[in-house]
Amino acid sequence: MVKSASRVIRILELLAANKNGLAHKDIAEDLVIPKGSLSKLLVNLIETRYLSFDSASKTYKLGSRVLTLANSYLSGLDMVQAAQPIVRELVAKTDESASLLVREGNLALVVHRQYGNQPMSFRLGTGARIPLYATASGKTLLAFSSKEEIDAYLSSVELKPLTHNTITNPLTLLRELESIRSKGVAHCLQEQFEGLSAIAAPIFGLDGRVSASLTIMYLNIRTSEIDFSLLEDALKKACNELSACLGFREAETRGVIREAFSR
Repeated sequence: MVKSASRVIRILELLAANKNGLAHKDIAEDLVIPKGSLSKLLVNLIETRYLSFDSASKTYKLGSRVLTLANSYLSGLDMVQAAQPIVRELVAKTDESASLLVREGNLALVVHRQYGNQPMSFRLGTGARIPLYATASGKTLLAFSSKEEIDAYLSSVELKPLTHNTITNPLTLLRELESIRSKGVAHCLQEQFEGLSAIAAPIFGLDGRVSASLTIMYLNIRTSEIDFSLLEDALKKACNELSACLGFREAETRGVIREAFSR
């Protein structure tokens, strides 16, 4: 790779990892670039809006052109297409069926499904719609929504009992959502169908907001043979991989969640 091109890439990557910006001296020291050569590169990057310069703090940060490129890339990225190899690996690792769901109004919609080899499993096909309040994937989508979105949902939906385990009290559901945000994973124990339980985790997008949830359903008759620690770890890893494909950065996402629930 041409030296100047390599240096430009390293500058962009360094500043991407330091969202508060860095001074000229810090960039030169971190990347071991002569100050004169670095100055020329920084000027060119500012002129083309790949970088911006804060005159008050004397620091360089990523510019608007970087966001334009990122949005261009992400707009052409099909989440289902990106998810397929990740979900396939999850199913191979756990031997359980997995589903990718997105929110559609007050329901969760299955947009991708990969079946495992378990002879006793629940088959939820692509295109199926399930309630948010009574499913692991739905509660995940709710938990990582904003406080305003959760309040709007609760004011527009009746929490009807679907089984003896369905959460029908709004305050109980709110406590459940808080627990899900804390643990990063949701469980549903026979809340939609008797004998059927599930585990789900969130997938985040570039803006730090929840974009989808990935869930594994299992029949309760098989509970004693399931390694839930392995299942949770594999599920979280898959969700982290897909979130990264969608451009999410974990620290920024946590900030968005904290801000949404501090109001």
